[in-house]
Amino acid sequence: MKGRGRGTFGKMARAVAWICLSAFLAVASMAVPTLALDPVIIGQGVEHIEISKLGVFYEGRGERISVETAPDASEASSRVEFRAKVASANTNWFVFAIRNTTSQQIERWVTADRYSLIGSRFSLPELDSKKIESISRSYGFPPEQIRNDKADIFKILVEPGQTVTYGIELAAGRLPRLYLTTPLAYEQRDRDRAFFAGSMLGIVCVIGIALTAVFVANHRPIFPAAALVAWSVLAYLCVDFGFWNKLFTLRADDSAVYRAACEAAIAASLVIFLFAYLRVSQWHGFLRALFGLWILAQVGLVVGTVLEPRLMATAARLSFGVIASLGTLAIVSLAVRFQDRALSLMPTWLFLLVWMFGATMAVNGRLTGDAVVPGVTAGLVILVVLIGFTVTQFAFRAGGLGHDSTPDQLRTISAAVEGAGVAVWEWNARREEIKVSPFIEQELGLAEGELSRKVEDFTHHLHPADRDKFNLMLWSLKERSGGLLKIDFRLRKPDGTYRWFELEAASVPHADHRSLKCAGLMRDVTDAKRAHERLMHDAVHDSLTNLPNRELFLDRLGMALQRAEGEPEPGPIVLFIDLDRFKSVNSSFGLIVADSMLLTIARRLARHLAPQDTLARIGGDQFAILLAKPVPATELAMLAERVRRAIRSPMKISGKDIVLTCSIGIAAADGKQDGPHGLLSEAEAAMYRAKRAGSDRIEVFKPEMRGERDDRIEIESALRRALERRQIKIHYQPIIRFPTEDLAGFEALVRWQHPKLGLLNPSEFVPVAEQSDLIARLGAHVLERASADVARWLKELPREEDPLFVSVNVSSRQLFRQDLVTEIKHIIGRDQAPKGSIRLEVTESLVMENPEKAAEILTLLRQSGARLALDDFGVGYSSLSYLQRFPFDTIKIDRSLLRSAPDDRGGPLIVRSIVTLARELGKEVVAEGIETQEDVVYLRAIGCEYGQGYYYGEPMTDREVVELLRVIRKEEQRGKGWFAVRRRKKAAPAEEATQPQAEAAAPKRRRSPRAGNGTERSSSPQAVSPIAPLRAPPPEPPVPPYHGAADPIADNAYPDDGHDDLPTPQLPLVELDAV
Repeated sequence: MKGRGRGTFGKMARAVAWICLSAFLAVASMAVPTLALDPVIIGQGVEHIEISKLGVFYEGRGERISVETAPDASEASSRVEFRAKVASANTNWFVFAIRNTTSQQIERWVTADRYSLIGSRFSLPELDSKKIESISRSYGFPPEQIRNDKADIFKILVEPGQTVTYGIELAAGRLPRLYLTTPLAYEQRDRDRAFFAGSMLGIVCVIGIALTAVFVANHRPIFPAAALVAWSVLAYLCVDFGFWNKLFTLRADDSAVYRAACEAAIAASLVIFLFAYLRVSQWHGFLRALFGLWILAQVGLVVGTVLEPRLMATAARLSFGVIASLGTLAIVSLAVRFQDRALSLMPTWLFLLVWMFGATMAVNGRLTGDAVVPGVTAGLVILVVLIGFTVTQFAFRAGGLGHDSTPDQLRTISAAVEGAGVAVWEWNARREEIKVSPFIEQELGLAEGELSRKVEDFTHHLHPADRDKFNLMLWSLKERSGGLLKIDFRLRKPDGTYRWFELEAASVPHADHRSLKCAGLMRDVTDAKRAHERLMHDAVHDSLTNLPNRELFLDRLGMALQRAEGEPEPGPIVLFIDLDRFKSVNSSFGLIVADSMLLTIARRLARHLAPQDTLARIGGDQFAILLAKPVPATELAMLAERVRRAIRSPMKISGKDIVLTCSIGIAAADGKQDGPHGLLSEAEAAMYRAKRAGSDRIEVFKPEMRGERDDRIEIESALRRALERRQIKIHYQPIIRFPTEDLAGFEALVRWQHPKLGLLNPSEFVPVAEQSDLIARLGAHVLERASADVARWLKELPREEDPLFVSVNVSSRQLFRQDLVTEIKHIIGRDQAPKGSIRLEVTESLVMENPEKAAEILTLLRQSGARLALDDFGVGYSSLSYLQRFPFDTIKIDRSLLRSAPDDRGGPLIVRSIVTLARELGKEVVAEGIETQEDVVYLRAIGCEYGQGYYYGEPMTDREVVELLRVIRKEEQRGKGWFAVRRRKKAAPAEEATQPQAEAAAPKRRRSPRAGNGTERSSSPQAVSPIAPLRAPPPEPPVPPYHGAADPIADNAYPDDGHDDLPTPQLPLVELDAV
């Protein structure tokens, strides 16, 4: 019984022990945190995602690992065991899960690049190696591996609604960057990388070939040294882009060896380049020996990569830091001595340091992202390009002056130099002597040989401010042992005045480098200096009063506002002064007297200002005062009163006392203005309030004035509303092709009736549109309407050859907009307008505002598909040079030349010369203002190609254009042209005249008085428009004669031919070239 009891007691004790142990383990397991695995939600829109941070990394877990799967849609999970493909006790695992939320099977690729610069480290870097051994999944067949030379890729498939857990057996010691991507996204990325690789390889290859070729022609050591850098970079790029793998069958370990060797080769080539470029061979023997040992050590790294690539790659990467440090030290030490090569290498070396810093950050893993590796690669290519540019400046340096010349040749050269108005300048550094041609001494009025003396004697004739600069340049040449010299200085004449001279010289090569000599040319640039100074001054000053103009005033006002930002004191104050009824004074006494009065007023106003204040003339009879520092209200009121009284002081003109008054507006900066323009506008608004209240008044700007509107603001608002409501109407005037009498195209004209002010002169609202930037919207509106209309016309009257076109005038504000070219491309592409169907007309004065920028923009516009026309040719600058400089296709002869051609003796010769010149240059000619049959005969006789005017038709609406095109299409289907038929019905015998007869008859034509539209009209029957049946003739009320150039933009009304049938008042026709 005792034995049986002891056995039962033992069993009970063991059971209790097991229970306690299980409870302890359960509590312990609850105390240890578990790694929760959340699935990666994959939908249709997810194409590329990095999963390295979306899973769990298990380090050194061995051949097997048991993990808990991610919960599925029903929150159920289980445990799964993954087995390694390669037996190892320290196998690393990465576990992640994917959930397919779509209703279709999804296919994704798990990718890991075999080499990535990001995070590759300096010490024993991870070179090309396999990153993934295998991938297992929680259930189903394991993923299929896709063969690729640059990355480990596995294809996984997930059914709809499934949640699958994957275990990745890692081949690397660290967790690589793992991506989950779609096949299309990976292939697109691969194609982009291939394109990028081809571009980089092509650039470096071309530079390497060019530098090698230059060495063949110029045997300087810098070229093979620079070429060695290019070829080393090219070899590295071939490894990085997998180019060698396409040519040869290489293992990952082989790529690692090649990569380490290329990195070491780039470092060695940089050291060799420094040795050659900085001419280390001319340094001290000890420094030369150190450089030689350095080069041997770098070359040894290249050889050592065959034995231990990772170790040599470590040394090569660390050597870049040594190169950066010692190279910077050598370059800076030479640059402070003005060594020319060191100075020229500094920008390239600075870029190298920046590139090294970026590459270091990427290697250490501090800089990550998809754009980092391409950026580092592109930076390496740019470095090669900069090295190529740096060394090519030394490719072909000229030898010394007259090195192989005979005495006769030297005398010939001397005569040519003096004939060109320049003099020879020589400097002997050893003797400290300067020699100058007697030509300069004669020009300065000095005795012969007075300038050909010691350097110290020569500098006595220099301006005191130029002596130190001149001596410093000579000292710099000594320190650099030669180089280039370019300096401007002033030489004194016996009367004490100075003249400017420009000196350009270079060191003369000599066998003994210690005998430094320089030779160059001196030329008198006094006139150019004065012209430049005068242009700079006139650009920002008023030519009459010599006061700052509006641009300089706004610039100083902007600077004052910037200084006032953040200051507790109030900002600057502006006084806007407008002379009352000064135009009547101008017309009564003339311009000379008016200018004298303006000068007197400017002097009077300047007496009341402090030195730091600014007085400017910002308009014809307008002045502005800027008080940079705030003043109390009482002092400001006293200052304004003094200004008013100064202007009121009588001025005696022709024995009479003339008293002028002014309206003054005052505005102070309070932080609510929109820059200097806003503050000046507020002062101007206060001035207009004073002017409306009566002359000779002063008003201070108040916030409620912002709501006021004068006529200009009313015009601006009405024009803005008209643009928003699309009330601006476009009319089209036909352009006819003379040889065939066919319709060639139309010119777009814009018209507008102000709802309150009635008919407005373009000069009244066009400046408002320009100042308020509405001109850009107006021009864009016309362009869009014209493009849409011409696209519709081409459908109504299709022509394979010579399709219809529309000409649109471009204003200065529109032409110099940055987005005009993009807008033209968008409009042409949207409406599918054929090339050349849109023609942009630019005036001569507009082109000459900024010729350089205009040439660039016009070239881009022509490349975008638009053709270009030079409008108003013959009335502006009419420079023949810019007919070749600017890419114009068409020249438009202004109507004023056509009007003067039959009445002046020189008229026919001028018009015919323009037509002949245009034909020789391959440009078309369009004559404006054709009104009679005689005009047509004359222009056809001299060979003009196109014409437009009231003889062929008045401006019409787009609906009338469509009706006209339908009529023309029917006539062409019958084998007749509409304009030719109309013309034959009323052709006169004069049309059959020959060219001499037409030109002889032209001066005898008599002109009738101007018609009601402001242009000349003939009273003969031939002046009837050929398209008259399509519209009733417009009424011609009596209008005073228009004495300006006949231009449709300034013409009076034409009847409104809109899309409705309601009678409307006559509207002015406004052509965009007035803008």
